[in-house]
Amino acid sequence: MPVLEEFSSLQIPSVIHKDDCGYCFESMYNDDRLASHALNVCLNCFQSFCDTHIQLHQSVAKNDFDGKHDFLLKVSKIRKPEQKQPIEKKLKLEITEKSEDETHESLWWLTKGAELIVDYQTQGLKPSVTTKVAEVLNARSSNFQNMAHAWQLEVKPCVHVEGLDIPNGDSQIVAGNCTDCKLKSNLWMCLHCGNVGCGRQQVGIEGHSHALKHFEDNPGHPLAVKLGSLSDSAADIYCYSCDDEVQFADTQKWVSLLLHWGIDIQSRVAQEKTLLELQVEQNMNWDFQMVDAEGHELRHLEGSKKYGCGLQNLGNSCYLNSVVQVLLNGGVSGWSLEELGDFPDDVIYVSSNLKCQLIKMRKALRDEPEKYPHGIKPTTFKQCVGGTHEEFSSGRQQDALEFFSYFVDLLDKKAFEKSSLNPNDLMRFSLQDRIECTRCHGVKYTNQNSDYLQVLLSDSEEPQDLLANLAQNFQGDKVDFKCPTCKETTEANKTCGFRTFPEMLVVSCSRIKLVNWVPIKTSQEVLVPGTQATDTSILELGQFKSNGFDPDNETLLEKSDSAGFEPKANCISQLTEMGFSGNAAVRALYHSGNSSADDAANWLFQHMDDADLNDPFIVPSAPSKSDEVNPQALENMAAMGLNTELCRKALILNQGNVSASVEWVFNNLDYCDDSIQESAPEEDEKEYGFADEDRASYRLKAVICHKGASVHSGHYVAFIKKEVENEVKWVLYNDEKIVVADNATNIEEIKKNGYIYFFDRS
Repeated sequence: MPVLEEFSSLQIPSVIHKDDCGYCFESMYNDDRLASHALNVCLNCFQSFCDTHIQLHQSVAKNDFDGKHDFLLKVSKIRKPEQKQPIEKKLKLEITEKSEDETHESLWWLTKGAELIVDYQTQGLKPSVTTKVAEVLNARSSNFQNMAHAWQLEVKPCVHVEGLDIPNGDSQIVAGNCTDCKLKSNLWMCLHCGNVGCGRQQVGIEGHSHALKHFEDNPGHPLAVKLGSLSDSAADIYCYSCDDEVQFADTQKWVSLLLHWGIDIQSRVAQEKTLLELQVEQNMNWDFQMVDAEGHELRHLEGSKKYGCGLQNLGNSCYLNSVVQVLLNGGVSGWSLEELGDFPDDVIYVSSNLKCQLIKMRKALRDEPEKYPHGIKPTTFKQCVGGTHEEFSSGRQQDALEFFSYFVDLLDKKAFEKSSLNPNDLMRFSLQDRIECTRCHGVKYTNQNSDYLQVLLSDSEEPQDLLANLAQNFQGDKVDFKCPTCKETTEANKTCGFRTFPEMLVVSCSRIKLVNWVPIKTSQEVLVPGTQATDTSILELGQFKSNGFDPDNETLLEKSDSAGFEPKANCISQLTEMGFSGNAAVRALYHSGNSSADDAANWLFQHMDDADLNDPFIVPSAPSKSDEVNPQALENMAAMGLNTELCRKALILNQGNVSASVEWVFNNLDYCDDSIQESAPEEDEKEYGFADEDRASYRLKAVICHKGASVHSGHYVAFIKKEVENEVKWVLYNDEKIVVADNATNIEEIKKNGYIYFFDRS
C-alpha cells in the first residue's frame, strides 16, 4: 500500500499524548519562527517524542513488538501574534475548549523511515491526506483532556434546596441593608424568610457574619443567596447546614422564589464579585514576596545543575511542585532517584509508567535543567503520580503534607519495593509510646515507624518556639486506660519518645484549628533554629530519647486483645457535635490512642479523604505473624479474578480489611508472588535510623510554606538553603520562578507560614 494511502486509512484517536516528549519536557510550541521546537507523533502508538529521543522509542518498540514505529508526523507550532491567555491559578473553574488554530500556526512533515513523504508546503495534496493531518493536529492532548475533567465546577443541590417550599402570600421587598448593622454591601438574603444579613469579613471587604448569626438563631433557615453578585448568569447560594455552595436544579422554582422576594433575575445586574471571583482574586494575591524592601525584584537564578529548574503551576499544583523541589533539589540531603537508573528498554507507553516519569523528572531537574529556562510543566508526572487517587488526580488544591506522605508511600510500593537502597529510609525513625498504669504501675511499650514528626502548636497568637512545643508534645499526658492487669479502666501516664532518630528529620507544624467547626490554617510565628540562612543553630533532639523497658525496675503489663477497646463516650459526643459521623469518631479514637477528642480530631483532619472513614469500624484483633487470613474474605477476592497469593498478602498487610486489600492488589499487580509468611515479618523487623542520642542534632535545610487561610486554597512554595556566590542563602522556588530570597520579608514569611521543615543531621 502506498504511504499516503496508508496514512489516509489510519484510525486517529480523539486523544493523543502530544504536550511534551515522552522522555523529556521538549514540546512542539514556539514563540516565533526562530525557535525550533518540534515533536514527532508516532503514528503507530500515538505518543510524541523529540528528535533526540525518537530513536530510543523506536528501539524500545522493536525490542518489545518487533515493530519499526517509523511512521511519523513531525509537528511544530508557532504562536500567532495574539497570545492565548494562560490558565490562571483557580480554586474551582471550568475550562473552555479553544482551538489551537486560533492561537498557533502548525507546520508538519510526514516521514516514513528516513524519507520525507510530504509536508505543510506540498501543493496539490488530496483532501484525504489534509483531513487526516488535521485529525492529528486537532486531536485533544491527553493532558488537556485530563485537566478539563479535573476542572469541572461541581455545585449541586442539597436536601435543603430540594425540600424548600416557596412561601405563600404576596411578593415582598427585602431590605437593602443588613438588619443588624445597616451594612449595605456583602449582603446575604435568607431564602426562607427574606432576612438580610451581612457576610463574613474578608480581605478588603467589611462584614460581621450576621447572616451566619441568623442561621444560628434559626437552624431551620440554612439557605442564603448573596445579593450583590446575583444576576441571570450567576448565583452564589450557600447552605449553612451543609457548609457548602449549592444550586437549584429546578430553574423555574429558583426564578419563582426570587420573584416572591421582589427580585426579577432577568433584569438583575451584578454589583459585586461572585464567590468564585473573590476566591480566584484572593488565591492570586496569596503569593510570596518577589521584591525586596526597596521594591527591587529579587535576583533571579537561571536553571542549572546547582539550582535545578522551575515547575510551572498547572492551576493548583503548587503543593506538588514544592514537595518535588525539596526532595529532588537538595532539600533532603542524600535523597535522590539515581537508584532508578536510566529509562527501561521494555516500556512502550512511557507517559503512564511511574518509573519513566520519575526518571524524566530527575533528568529535567538534576541532569539538564539548563534546557528549561522557563520551567517545565509536570502534567504527565502529576497524572501518573496521582493515578486513581480521588484528590491527587484532580485539579483541586491539596495539603502538601498529605501529598508528601502519599508520594513517599507510592515510591515505597512502586519504585523502591525491590531496592536495598530506598532514599525514603533517610527520613524514617521509630517513636516509642510508654503507658504506665497508675494503679498497678505496670508498663506497656509500643513502637511506630514514621516519615515525619508532627508538632501541635499551642492555641496562641504569640510567637512559638519549635523546641518548646516539641518538649510539650513529648511531655506526656494522663489518659484513661483499660488495664489488662487491673481488669478495669484506670488512669495511666502516657509518654512518647524517640526509639531511633532519622538521618534527615522532617517536622510538620500542625497549623489547623477549628473556627465555627471549620478547619482553617493559622499564621502563628514559629521560631525555628536556622531560620536565618547564615544561622548555624542546631535543633537538639537527644533529650527526647525513650529509655525503653527497664526489666530491673519495670513490670510489663499482661498482653491483651485490642478487641477490648472501648471508645470514650464523652469524646464520641464531642466529635459528633463537630459534625463527624459516629463511625469516623470511633475510628479516630482507636487510631489516636483513645486519649482525647482533640487528638482524634487531628487524626480526622489528616484522614478526611479516606474512603472507609465513615464505614462501620471493626476493632482489629491483636496482630500475629502466624495469623491466617479470613478464608471467606480470600474467597470473595479471588472470585473477582484477582491473584490468590496477592490477595492473601493484601489481607495480611491490611489486617483483613477487604476494601483496602482490593485497592492494594490493584495498585500492586506487578508484585512478585513471593512467600507471604516470609515477607511480612521482614517488613515488621526492619530498623530505621540510629539509636545514639548524642548524634541527634539537626540543622534546618529547607522549608515548605503555605500562605492562605483555608486548607483547600492558598499557595505553597519551597525555600531551600543553597550556596550563592560562596555564601549560604535561602533560594525561593515559587513554581517556575527561582530567586534568592534572603530579604527580611521572606524570612518573616518562613516564620509565619512555615509548614513542613526539613533538617540535615549536623
